[in-house]
Amino acid sequence: MLVQAVESELDHDMPLAHGHLGLMARTARENLAEARALVAGAGPADLDGSSLPDALRRLAARHGEQTGSPARVEVSGAVRPLPAAVEVVALRGCQEALANARRHAGPGAAVTIALGYGEDALRLRVEGTGRGFDPRAPREGYGLAGLRARAAEVGGTAEVSAAPGEGTAVALELPVRPPAPVPHPSRPTVRTRSAR
Repeated sequence: MLVQAVESELDHDMPLAHGHLGLMARTARENLAEARALVAGAGPADLDGSSLPDALRRLAARHGEQTGSPARVEVSGAVRPLPAAVEVVALRGCQEALANARRHAGPGAAVTIALGYGEDALRLRVEGTGRGFDPRAPREGYGLAGLRARAAEVGGTAEVSAAPGEGTAVALELPVRPPAPVPHPSRPTVRTRSAR
């Protein structure tokens, strides 16, 4: 998609073409880092050394650069490190939803990424204002089925709601163990002598 944009811009808008070439170079570097992390058996490069909300903000910024449409991230609840498998499923779910928005939503579609840290579950909702689709219609590809399978691997669910002309929402609910209670420091026992 970006290659086609650059080809058309080379003749009439050189600064915009240079901007798109820079974006293509950054995307290629990020994809290479991701491939290397996968080969090495590590987690996703986007999560390396950062929190899940930070990784989602980077995905949203990339989405905005690639489409020219805004992507907003909202985080609620007590942000905390979660099991790696849960964070990876959430990150991949967001990547898949954003990729679908880029392919199908249409120009100018705004996207909201809502991440909610609950006591017992991590909830992710990626909602776009684009074209939408009929979820009952046959579809090509494995993206949504793969998303559901990934969520199920960690005991979670993935739901897609859409309607033609009304946008699309992808919602993940991934169970997490509640944080362990923090023990209070024990108070020393004070003994008193009874008066005789």
